[in-house]
Amino acid sequence: MNLNDNNHPSMNGEQQTDFLPTEEEQRAIRDAFLLQHHPVPDIDREWEALNQQINPPAETHHHLWRWCAALAVAASVALLVLMTTNSHHRHHTGGLEVIASVENVGDVTLTSDDGTEQVVKGTSVSFARKQDAADAADAGSLMTMSTPRGHDCEITLADGTKVWLYGESSIEFPRKFVGKERRVRMKGEAYFDVVKDASHPFVVENDHFSTTVLGTSFSVRAYSEKDATVTLVEGKVRMSGKNMSQQTLRPGQQARYHAEGFSVSEVDTYPVVQRKDGYFYFDNETLLQIMMELGRWYNKTVVFVNEKSMNERFHFVAERKQTLEEVIEALNDMDKVNVMVTDNEITVH
Repeated sequence: MNLNDNNHPSMNGEQQTDFLPTEEEQRAIRDAFLLQHHPVPDIDREWEALNQQINPPAETHHHLWRWCAALAVAASVALLVLMTTNSHHRHHTGGLEVIASVENVGDVTLTSDDGTEQVVKGTSVSFARKQDAADAADAGSLMTMSTPRGHDCEITLADGTKVWLYGESSIEFPRKFVGKERRVRMKGEAYFDVVKDASHPFVVENDHFSTTVLGTSFSVRAYSEKDATVTLVEGKVRMSGKNMSQQTLRPGQQARYHAEGFSVSEVDTYPVVQRKDGYFYFDNETLLQIMMELGRWYNKTVVFVNEKSMNERFHFVAERKQTLEEVIEALNDMDKVNVMVTDNEITVH
């Protein structure tokens, strides 16, 4: 049918309104696109289900107008889904999702550069030993330590530098350092206590910037560009961003990376040290940050039903070896928030 055909009957405003989808039909359209577990909908399947729910009128003109209006509603909802799916936080049925659970392997693993992988037993491993002729040939071979959510690992590198690799993180390092630099590459979050060696600078790389030191203690966080930071506890570090920006830090400062460079602020480093020692330590932190940390450590999806509470600030301390239920009970005992735990989610009401 040609919509520009002058022979089709004209309609007044009330008649055109009759052709629009009913409220029930619009709700069916939204449901087809906003399925909680299908952020990218199966369009063919959902339209087929939608077609079965909408009873087309007998008149052809009426049918066409109704489906044109339905298509407009569906297109708007589809655009909303795409925009929401690609944002940092995601709305779904029940509230705002701020972090999602992932498939977790459950073990700390060590992978050699030839692809050989082994499970690491215990919570620490050391590569600091005197190099002999037998291993001199592969002194520069690379290894990768990876941690799942809920597991930390303390690593002593060949030069004696200690690294506390936190959950959902990885670090690539040589079996033995060779050359003028001691260079490692990481993702996620780690605390470094670097052995001083003025002639061999220690360089920590991630996807966003590198940090160069001679001997110092600092924390690097780089799960994403959004939270890429360095916090200096003692010593001195120089940071170089992928955008060619540079920044030098002194103790008690934190540098946050962004597209234009680094922004620096004065911070209390005590929470950073407490994290290394096995604690959740939040001082004047937003509930959003607290819940995201708990979600990552315990590998739970976190949903805020009460979104207004996200910016409330807390002083909260708990041991990381505690169960999630114990930590949530302590948080609820503060009588400022109501948090519930199910098999799959942490929900903030």
